[in-house]
Amino acid sequence: MEKVDIKVLLAVPDLKLREILVYLLKAWEYQVVILEEGQDTVEYLKKENPSLLIIDDSFENKQGLRICKKIKGDFLTAYIPTIVLIDKRQLRRDLLNIEQGVDDYLIKPPDPIDLEIRIVLALRSAAHHFNANALTRLPGNKLIERELTQRIEEKRQFSFHYIDINNFKSFNDKYGHMRGDQVIKESAAIISRSVKQNGSGDDFVGHIGGDDFVVITRLTHAEAVASQIIDDFDTKVPEFYSEVDNQAGFIVTKDRSGKIANIPLMSLSIAIVNNTREMTFSLLELTDLSTEIKKYLKGLSGSNFMVNRRTIDRGAVGRKAQEALEKFSNS
Repeated sequence: MEKVDIKVLLAVPDLKLREILVYLLKAWEYQVVILEEGQDTVEYLKKENPSLLIIDDSFENKQGLRICKKIKGDFLTAYIPTIVLIDKRQLRRDLLNIEQGVDDYLIKPPDPIDLEIRIVLALRSAAHHFNANALTRLPGNKLIERELTQRIEEKRQFSFHYIDINNFKSFNDKYGHMRGDQVIKESAAIISRSVKQNGSGDDFVGHIGGDDFVVITRLTHAEAVASQIIDDFDTKVPEFYSEVDNQAGFIVTKDRSGKIANIPLMSLSIAIVNNTREMTFSLLELTDLSTEIKKYLKGLSGSNFMVNRRTIDRGAVGRKAQEALEKFSNS
């Protein structure tokens, strides 16, 4: 990634210090965005998707460290590296808060050389540890694997959702990559919003790549999360198609074999595997089972989700899923 593509968000109320930092960052060819006091920092981060946050501990009436904790406590912003600027005399008092909420700190005013080095290291560390997807900024494969492995080793109960967009490739082929990227970003937003609304604070959302996503949530939240994702996705999908294609209910394009065919509008398949005390899976078993369930779901019409070897009744679609799953269980 070029430096000009790296967005640094500054939350520094001191105008003189801010002016110096803006000058340095632009000289180093970073893109700079200023966060003014009085805004919801976490929501602003979700909107701007910065590569790095530099925040003064005095921001918002000396709430800088508390804001950092909120950032790290939200899975949509936890991946964003943070550097806090702090007064030397406050360092000892706030050391524990620094350890819990930020990635690095510098004494005010920061030495330019130290600042440049810390920025480079913070960005490098974030890229290595979080492997965020460049398009959605959600955690990628390495962090997904680490999160699952940790929960399994800790013998925690959880629900694993493997989410796939049906007929996305055909849509992408007809409407182009730019429109396809819009679908992926909107899907990421829908999934994240559903988890935030129906899940809990320790939930996780990841982007495997392409049109595949994962959600890790509590067992009691699994069905509500999946149902909300499907409802919101199905509501949004028509906006991506032309009026003609919406009325037809399909698009005319090449299928996977290269033949011209009527391809249904996009929908979702959500394979859910519950890791419980009664059914504890290894990482390999977890991914294999979810992949098998997803294959059966993709053979059905419309959006569906299944939980392990049973389905949640969603009317006619749910019954079709049940029939398919019974065949799967007896095979």
